[in-house]
Amino acid sequence: MLGIGAVIVAVVAVTLAVLLPGGGSDDIVVASLELDEFTITGDLEIPAGEIELAAANVGLAPHNVGLVGGPISRELRPGEQGTVNIGELAPGTYLLYCDVVGHREAGMEATLTVTEPATEGG
Repeated sequence: MLGIGAVIVAVVAVTLAVLLPGGGSDDIVVASLELDEFTITGDLEIPAGEIELAAANVGLAPHNVGLVGGPISRELRPGEQGTVNIGELAPGTYLLYCDVVGHREAGMEATLTVTEPATEGG
């Protein structure tokens, strides 16, 4: 059983290194979003870096979310959650949208504002 314990300790250490601030040079900025008919809301202002969209479909219809010209999540059924890594983004504004037929046309877009990253040590 010591082998399983060692594995658990290793998994916890890796998880903490990824989730805690300063856990490594490849920190991922997570933008938590909610998808509804026909809106995208949530963390729409985030610091620059490698960005992951974590979306929850709180609506009644299937939705997805992605960056115009970039990656898009899988289609999420009502109540489902999913993520998509949209890569490294520099400060600026970017357009997010749902590409389910008719949803973008119905206004399912949002502006993601990427700001300068926070500096360590103030």
